[in-house]
Parts: sequence; structure tokens; C-alpha cells
Amino acid sequence: MEQPLKQRLIGAVILISLAVIFVPMLIGNKPNSSQPFSIEIPEPPKNIDSRILVLPEQEKEELAEVSISKDAVVEIKKPTIPAPPPKKSVEGLTAWVVQVGSFSDQKNADALSTKLKSAGFSAFVEQMAGKSGDVYRVRIGPELSKEKADAMKLTLHTGHQLKNAIVVKYP
Repeated sequence: MEQPLKQRLIGAVILISLAVIFVPMLIGNKPNSSQPFSIEIPEPPKNIDSRILVLPEQEKEELAEVSISKDAVVEIKKPTIPAPPPKKSVEGLTAWVVQVGSFSDQKNADALSTKLKSAGFSAFVEQMAGKSGDVYRVRIGPELSKEKADAMKLTLHTGHQLKNAIVVKYP
């Protein structure tokens, strides 16, 4: 087949396919959206064996009783509210940590923490809000006994030249 004949056939196929697609859109009837339609909802079943329990009616809680007399005097009676039960103090575990330093720059705190971890201590950095911004505390521990924390402080003082270490309760 010759090239011009091929091009004419391809063009004719494209025109026919476009006509098949778009002509029904132009000729077809538009649906009316103003036509009413109805939905029939079936009645619920009458005998349902349900395991849902009906809760008893609860009484409304009165906050105050208000009475108005003919003399336009309003009297409000407040109900008595019982005092809450006293809180029992819970005896818990007390932990102790050794605070090695306090820094305003997190890089310095992380550097000291890494140095202490490499020396075998369980160091961590705790971020606190201070007056002039965040404060980063480098701490070691926690220990359950204060004696162990004091011994760790002494080890830091003698072996690692950290003389400003203090023992504090945690948390």
C-alpha cells in the first residue's frame, strides 16, 4: 500500500471513532434533576432477639435548689458535697543519680555523656527548661541506694577529675 492511502485510512478511522464517542453526547437527552424520586425504607423487624440490656434511668444530679417567693426573694440552697477521701501516701522506690554537669549547649552535654559512657558509666542527658533557655544536665545512674551513688561520685572525683559532681534524688 502506498503511504498517502495509509494516512487517509488512519485519518478516517480516527474521525469515525471521534464521531462514535462525541455524537451521542451531543444528541442524547439530558437527565432532569428536578424529577422527584422516592426511597422506600422497610419497617424494622418486630421480634428481635437482642442481647442489649436496657440501663436503668439515672437520677439527675442537683447542683443547687432555687426557690423564688412572691416577695421577689431568691433563695439558693447549695447541696452538701462530701469531702474527698484523704490521699494515702504511697511509699515507692527512691532512686539516686550523680549529676556531673549542667550545660546550656547540648553539644557539650552530649560530648561529656559520650565520654562517660565510654568509661563504663550509664550516663544520660536530661533536658530541663531554665530561666535563660534550655539546660542540659549530664547524669549517671540511677542507683537504688544512696551509698552506691556516693561511691560513684567518689570514683568520678578521684579517677576522672570531676570535682563538681553531686548526688540528687531521681526523678
